[in-house]
Amino acid sequence: MARPYRLYDIKTSRKELLIENASKYLFFAWTLNRLKEFLLCQDAKRINEGYITKSIHKTELLKGFKEPDKLVDKWLADMEFIGLIRGEYDPRIDQHLIYITEKGIEEYKKQTYHVLAANLLEAQESRRLSVIAIVIAIIAVVVAIAVGVITCIIN
Repeated sequence: MARPYRLYDIKTSRKELLIENASKYLFFAWTLNRLKEFLLCQDAKRINEGYITKSIHKTELLKGFKEPDKLVDKWLADMEFIGLIRGEYDPRIDQHLIYITEKGIEEYKKQTYHVLAANLLEAQESRRLSVIAIVIAIIAVVVAIAVGVITCIIN
């Protein structure tokens, strides 16, 4: 039996989940932005799936992920499952096309995934700052103890 792309288990760290979900929602927001641009600028309701895949690799979003192409496919499938987009193969031009749905337009207008991504990125930054604060506190305690010891030795 084939193993799914990613199985979450007890060993998966919260940090990994935070990073993956933030990237996923950023991808959702980014894709909805691209589809909206095509909808408004070119008066078209579809976009080539290859355009999404090639364009996303030019960003820093997939940096640090193993198998980014599989991840993009998984996230596009998630977006289709949620109802944000609709994928379709067009044999006339031999390409997979992505259409934005009414729900996708509505979610874009509400900025749902933009806000989710921003919140998760803020949580990630807060986590990083708290680690820095703990390191600084430990250094301050060590310096205070060292100064106390030196003061006792001198006196």
